Amino acid sequence: MVLRKRLVVAGAFLVGSLLVLGGCSSLSKSKDWQSLGLQFDLKETRLDNGLRILMVQDKTVPIISYQTWVNVGSVDEDFGLTGLAHLFEHLMFKGSRNFGPKAFFQELEAKGAAVNAYTTRDYTVYHETFSKDLLPRVIELEADRLSSLNLNDLVLFTEKQVVMEERRLRTENSPDGRMQEALWALSYKSHPYRWPVIGYPEDLNRITVEDLEKFFARYYQPGNVTLVVVGDFDTEETLKLIRESYASIPGRKPDRKIIPREPVQTESREQILTDAVATTKVQFGYPVTAASEKDTHALDVMSNILFAGVSSRVYHELVEVKQLAINVSGIAYTPTHPGLFLMSAMLRQGVTPDQFENAWRECLERLEKEGVTQEELDRAVRQLTIQTVDSVRTAHGLGTLIGTVAAILGDPELYKDDLIKYQKVTADDVVRVARQYLRKDRQNRVILSPIARQVQATGARSQ
Repeated sequence: MVLRKRLVVAGAFLVGSLLVLGGCSSLSKSKDWQSLGLQFDLKETRLDNGLRILMVQDKTVPIISYQTWVNVGSVDEDFGLTGLAHLFEHLMFKGSRNFGPKAFFQELEAKGAAVNAYTTRDYTVYHETFSKDLLPRVIELEADRLSSLNLNDLVLFTEKQVVMEERRLRTENSPDGRMQEALWALSYKSHPYRWPVIGYPEDLNRITVEDLEKFFARYYQPGNVTLVVVGDFDTEETLKLIRESYASIPGRKPDRKIIPREPVQTESREQILTDAVATTKVQFGYPVTAASEKDTHALDVMSNILFAGVSSRVYHELVEVKQLAINVSGIAYTPTHPGLFLMSAMLRQGVTPDQFENAWRECLERLEKEGVTQEELDRAVRQLTIQTVDSVRTAHGLGTLIGTVAAILGDPELYKDDLIKYQKVTADDVVRVARQYLRKDRQNRVILSPIARQVQATGARSQ
């Protein structure tokens, strides 16, 4: 599942021996996180209103990460009202019953805390990292906006303008942003992953305060929220503070709609865009698995062998030897619902998308016919393990790991399975997933050509 791909993890509790992981030949034989020096006690509590609390106490450094995971993303929106989940990422900082719109910055950032939030297709996260003396205030602020967020026409109008500008910057005026939006719309024809997290402009314009109130009441309630607290705090004292602030907020069981699986793709698809770019760019997407499905770890290993570093197969062959591209990258993105194997490249002057694709398919054919070596397999597993372990070096990162696993897989303890499953991937597994998922008839290709005089509208909007 490669947790680093889901907004990537970090954390603490590493022993000194981990500093030499890169040269440890026995790493691939490690059976669990404890054997790698990762040991922490995860405590779970659930309040009567459904609020889930995941806590790891660690007094090594006087820092705390406090994260509020709301089990809602763009996947939960309806076509015609896209962008609601991301809009709330902004609205949650616009004030509540007891605190004004600048409270998180005046009360926390002014005292050295790091405050931020992000929205994905599957969940929304609000997080603060701060010195331990700020914990009571953080709990008070977070509970207040969950119970009594300010929602009115003025706030909505203002934040719509902010989001519209963000969309212009990151999508409409960004060649890569336009390509990514087009690729997801091309790859999904019925599943809500097809629309962008930031939403479509026409949908953002039609959102009303009533829409906000319905969305907030349905998803922003304790039964649909998980708190993740990691760092230097006293568990019992912190639980007491959380109970005092959150217990009175009404909650119920999560109410998320059932989302049918995307139909199997049976023919290749393509979309061509144009923009004022210096050279042609291409992006490919292939439907793959969800994080919980069995082939996820084999796809990660295959991605590592093909794309990780300048010595990887695809980079070496297409950038250094054949000199068809200036750069290439690829990753298996496997979120809550079936995701995509993503590959992108910036082509050299004079190279056509078909020439590049033919060379890319030759790389795949060689992998399928000749397989991968044990050395490649061991190196991929070692790199994936090091990346995962190395990413858990801060309180914020460990909280992200715990929250990600809880949000995607339901059980936060399943983080332990990741490294074990990588070590079980075989060379035959890598060949099998390449043949199964990276087929031509499952391919979605977006081309961005350097024709400045004809700039098309942002990606395909699909019903």
